[in-house]
Amino acid sequence: MQSIEQLSDKIGVRVKGVDLSAQLNVDDFDFIYQSLIDHKVIAFSGQNLSPEQHVAFSQRFGTCDVHSNNQYLLDGFPEILVLSNDLRDGQPIGVVDAGVEWHSDLSWQIDPPLGSILHCLKTPSTGGNTGFINMAAVYRELPDHLKMMVENLEGVHCVSKLLNPRVTISENRVNAREFYAEQLEKHPPVTHPLVYRHPESGEMILFASPRFTIGIADIPQDEGQSILDELFDVLEETNARLEYQWAEGDVVMWDNRSVLHCAMGGYSYPDIRLINRTTVLCSETTRLQRVV
Repeated sequence: MQSIEQLSDKIGVRVKGVDLSAQLNVDDFDFIYQSLIDHKVIAFSGQNLSPEQHVAFSQRFGTCDVHSNNQYLLDGFPEILVLSNDLRDGQPIGVVDAGVEWHSDLSWQIDPPLGSILHCLKTPSTGGNTGFINMAAVYRELPDHLKMMVENLEGVHCVSKLLNPRVTISENRVNAREFYAEQLEKHPPVTHPLVYRHPESGEMILFASPRFTIGIADIPQDEGQSILDELFDVLEETNARLEYQWAEGDVVMWDNRSVLHCAMGGYSYPDIRLINRTTVLCSETTRLQRVV
């Protein structure tokens, strides 16, 4: 029988009584999906998933993305991106610096995804936690003057760290500057409203992150950065957050439309972290909606 255990006051639950390796019936899937909408981060313990089962579960939510960082896709499974600091023949087997700043996955795309689903295969002896922030709660916490200021503004999102003064480029990533230059050429900046409406919960969402939001469209750069500074101050101070401590066999999914997340670090090779990630794309009915 399905049940949930609260992980924090304002975001996150652990879903119990569900085996994700099995073909889920409609009731189980509906329970999981509603838990995702209501609580934004859902975790499942002790899941023994093959890559095929990981992809099959992900596809219940929608079409899976094939990440542009294709050198770290799992062999035979282009839907799975490997996140790891492990080495093979002296070379990294996965993305070693994934998500080290607060961000919403792929917000630098015109159509950001519904969510990401991570399956933990190996945890380091220390560190390796993931932080989550409820961006519907952050929007509610904005002072009134800031809500009015951002309601009709568009944020500029960009994948390349070369254009973002708020972030640093990791020395652990091979040919990092060349990589980000190529990313910028392939994926020029896009704009999104700073405030979206969630299509299912109806909540207003602050859609901005220190990692990918590099400015605000159609206003002077210094003014835009000042507004972002104010928004990110509220982000840093909110209590609507969760720091998740992984265990091997955990599966964690979050609603990418209403959550920022961040890899908290705190470990280094030869202490190994290994996680497989799928990302589920939105459909016409599940993408974020402009506020009219």
